[in-house]
Amino acid sequence: MEILLLTVGFIGLVIAALTPQSTLGGLLALASFGGYFYLNSLENWVPIVIFILGICLLIFEVFVPDFGVAGIIGFLLIVGGVYLTNNDLGLALRDLSIAVVAASFLVIMLIRRGYSLAHIEKLVLKNNLDKKSGFSSNNDASVYLGKTGTTTTPLRPSGKVQFDGTE
Repeated sequence: MEILLLTVGFIGLVIAALTPQSTLGGLLALASFGGYFYLNSLENWVPIVIFILGICLLIFEVFVPDFGVAGIIGFLLIVGGVYLTNNDLGLALRDLSIAVVAASFLVIMLIRRGYSLAHIEKLVLKNNLDKKSGFSSNNDASVYLGKTGTTTTPLRPSGKVQFDGTE
């Protein structure tokens, strides 16, 4: 029964991320993960907190354009939370493997049907910040054309660059 709840929880996260029914998917995930931890009758909150922190880091990984550190730590925290719940690494890995395979199958099916993170794209700036669109700088930056610089802050969509020791 626990493996089914864990699988349905991950399916709920996929539904929340890829379909417009994000509330339904979130509630499904919350109820399933809550049932999973309730059926394992935990005496303390540490595995639940570790598991939730892992889920949050995986969600954070979707929005941060860096490579995988948050995702890897999040996955390890999820494994740790399930392991502390069952006290058996083999059982934890089996349960998570089945849940991840089922959720991955659902992701593939939803992407083939045209679903994407479109309803979440409201959080990402997609506008082109050029002069045609009405954006301009107060300073004349034409002296920097053709020069090579070093970024001092992330450039999404704006930031700082250093040219020959000046910003």
